[in-house]
Amino acid sequence: MEKRFYIVYVRLKHYHSPLSRTSSRLMSILPSHFSLSPTTLSGKTIIVTGASSELGSSVCYGAARAGATVIMLDRKQRELAPLYDKVSEQGWPEPMMVEFDIKRANEESIQRLASALDQQMPVLHGLVHCAMWGAPLSPIVNSNISTWQTILENQLLKPMMITRALIPLLKHDGQSSIVFTSLDTGRIGRAYWGGVATAFAGIENLSEILSAEYEDHRIRVNTLDPGKVKTQLRKQFYLGEAAHELRNANAPDIVNLYLYLLSDQSNDQTGQRFTVPPIS
Repeated sequence: MEKRFYIVYVRLKHYHSPLSRTSSRLMSILPSHFSLSPTTLSGKTIIVTGASSELGSSVCYGAARAGATVIMLDRKQRELAPLYDKVSEQGWPEPMMVEFDIKRANEESIQRLASALDQQMPVLHGLVHCAMWGAPLSPIVNSNISTWQTILENQLLKPMMITRALIPLLKHDGQSSIVFTSLDTGRIGRAYWGGVATAFAGIENLSEILSAEYEDHRIRVNTLDPGKVKTQLRKQFYLGEAAHELRNANAPDIVNLYLYLLSDQSNDQTGQRFTVPPIS
């Protein structure tokens, strides 16, 4: 007897949202119409992880200059103190320092962090993930499993846990933004990048999942690849890289893209992959 095979097509429910999400996930750049002023982020409270790093401190300083109250999170308060003083002496909204070691964090400590923030700042308007770690690059066949586990935990699982814990605070606003700092190797796999690229590929997917899940709650979720930035972390990966190809972490091309995604001017952008173009 002849066997017949049937292909069953399942139509998923499509949600029409005022937010802009595209299935192609085309790379997006800073729009030319973005207008930055001392009041662009006025009245907003923004938390930045990895705040003492070159990139994190630049985002903190730029957000404060644009009028935001910045919660600076990193593992040691003494590393945050210079940035705190630098912001405070400008007369901008007073920032807050949070000493929190993401590497040593667990579900319980992250929930305590969220509860403490809820008491101090019951509404968050933005969350920027700038905490990043390196790992040795090697072929898959020579890779160390424990290294993979560590980088996946620190660079993917921990940001997810922090985001999950802070979403109730972000939902209060009705127009909030989450920005995950990413790498180009998380978007296009390259030889030897192993666990690092896999972790950032997970971040890209996590961002898209969250953007779909929270469209109706008006929480925007995007990733941002800052491109070639002069940081200690990049030196671990690219020894001897030509200095003229690198931007400083506080370059307007980089910082302003973060500020755009945190501002109300990006209210129609979610689920996108933003990138800073190379120096021309």
